[in-house]
Amino acid sequence: RHMNVLVYLVVLLLCCLYAVTRGGLPERLAVLILVLAIVASHFAPVSGQYRFQKMEVGLLAVDSGMFLSTMLLSLRAQRYWPMWLSAVYLNIVVTHLLMLTPSLMPWSYAVANAAWNYPGPLLIAIGAARHRQRLKRYGADPAWS
Repeated sequence: RHMNVLVYLVVLLLCCLYAVTRGGLPERLAVLILVLAIVASHFAPVSGQYRFQKMEVGLLAVDSGMFLSTMLLSLRAQRYWPMWLSAVYLNIVVTHLLMLTPSLMPWSYAVANAAWNYPGPLLIAIGAARHRQRLKRYGADPAWS
């Protein structure tokens, strides 16, 4: 379990550093949204005796806020990747709602929730790389529509 956390933190750190240093304002805002959500998740109350034994209402609230924030970003940014990012966070919200199913095993809830967090930083880094490509090709890359 600790190795999974370590791998995620390395992916997160590398992708976010790249996006902050090489991306435009939409990429930087996405990093800010992601970092704020990680901090808020740390302080979200546990719904049961142990995390992920039943629906994590605090994490659902954080993830719903992340989804709404990235949805607003996707509506304003002159980029495609925020739409994909919003879709990923919608999947995380839906993963929480699956705990309303009585037959769902808690470990599958925890694994699904963790797995859907990997694409976010990668999508932001890809967005930053595409931003760099457009700057090189066209000399400019408008951030907002």
